[in-house]
Amino acid sequence: MAATVAGLHEQALTQLSDVLQGVGHVDLVDFPDHLNCGDAAIWLGQLALLEANGATVCSATSRRSFHLDALAPASTVVIQGGGNFGGLYPTHHALRLRLLDALRGRRMIQMPQSIEYPGAQQRDELRRAIAAHGAFVLLVRDRRSYELASADFDCEVRLVPDAALALGPLTRREPTVDTAVQVRTDREASSAVGAELGELRFDWLDAPWAEPRRRRLAGHRLIGRAAAKTRLAALRSAELRSAQALAEANLARAVGLLSSGRTLVTDRLHGHILACLLGVEHVVVNDKYGKIRAFWETWTHELPHAHFADTWDAAPALLAEVRERQFASTRAEESV
Repeated sequence: MAATVAGLHEQALTQLSDVLQGVGHVDLVDFPDHLNCGDAAIWLGQLALLEANGATVCSATSRRSFHLDALAPASTVVIQGGGNFGGLYPTHHALRLRLLDALRGRRMIQMPQSIEYPGAQQRDELRRAIAAHGAFVLLVRDRRSYELASADFDCEVRLVPDAALALGPLTRREPTVDTAVQVRTDREASSAVGAELGELRFDWLDAPWAEPRRRRLAGHRLIGRAAAKTRLAALRSAELRSAQALAEANLARAVGLLSSGRTLVTDRLHGHILACLLGVEHVVVNDKYGKIRAFWETWTHELPHAHFADTWDAAPALLAEVRERQFASTRAEESV
């Protein structure tokens, strides 16, 4: 198991490149046209991997703008990675089922996902669709998901790192407060969030109306709707360029937020992953479904600047230990 960020980066490049080698022309489906910075990091990591393997990206459609006519002839269909495999998010689930049904026999790669079933119906829908498709490759990013996928699906299943790790080490910004706290505000949030732990509290889904990302997102969706309606190749190219610009803006926002504290507490998986890449010492708190624990136990538990709390109630004591070690380290450096 890799014990460094560089080691995880190398694993991501090696293992994901093994799957993507020789894919040729690619259509990326389920682009994250929203303000979730973690999904943007995944998308940019996927782009870096495809470029490293000589792939030509023909289109990048979201679940809103996708149409079968957008796909290049005989391309490999690559579906966005993340945490929506299994039916927890109905619109992503519906798009995946549609792709599997409409493109039977055509090579399709699902980039690294975590699996969570809201019920047996969604699991069985995926079972039937994957078995009928016949050329589906499912990449999963934690051992728990690998065990589920291996038992449930008749397809090639591989355990690989999250695609965001393909970005490699990132440059952090100077902190402005002692502790920043990221608390997710969506359906995966823990039901019990601990007391205030730091001077800055945020979730990257929140954005003031004046923030440029909102305008960029609105513009991207407008391009996507026009591309889906007219099916013009020029608009599909514009959609791809706009997608990259939006993803880069989201990643820059994430770097700024996650760098803002000397220490970070987060309950988002990509708050954890990006903090690892930034070298930010942090406490990561488990989410409602155990996705973070599964990833932590598979990949990141040996990293010295990452610390795991199973609940928000456990976070304050762990944060106090981290601060005490930081203080002792600073005192030692000053005495030299």
